[in-house]
Amino acid sequence: MSFDKLQLDPYLLARIYTQPIIPGKKAPVAVVTEAPPKVKFLGENQKNIALFIQNDGEAYLNEELFNLLTNILNACKLGMQDIALINVAQYSAMTFTTWQTAIPMKQAVLFGIDPATMGLEAISNYQLLQVNGCQLICSDPLQLIAQDKVMKGKLWMGLKQLLGI
Repeated sequence: MSFDKLQLDPYLLARIYTQPIIPGKKAPVAVVTEAPPKVKFLGENQKNIALFIQNDGEAYLNEELFNLLTNILNACKLGMQDIALINVAQYSAMTFTTWQTAIPMKQAVLFGIDPATMGLEAISNYQLLQVNGCQLICSDPLQLIAQDKVMKGKLWMGLKQLLGI
């Protein structure tokens, strides 16, 4: 049998020779990385503090709740330039880790959002949780906090622990 008439399948050759036969540079394989999703938020996020709300009826908050939030921020010596206010109603399928790739955050507060809907373990309200280098607390909804002084006190204690006030 002569090697002149030997024919090999190209697939078989590719499996045999995983390295180039002729020395040279191997072209790098392009790694496809998923780009973080584009999300809208209110504020400038200068201190990487994310506040998550869920409000299906409005873009963010009505005037009464927005005033409550600014009063809470003022008590913490923060302003809208320091935080990112995010309405998750427009982004229902995103997990917390996806949010972390989309928006830089060191601390986060979930106002009235069930942690399970964001792919997090169940925790009780105002308990500090560490998630991929981000400190997180869950809170009651701002609508309930506005009406209850006990909840305002619990939120204040949780924010003191979260922000180191």
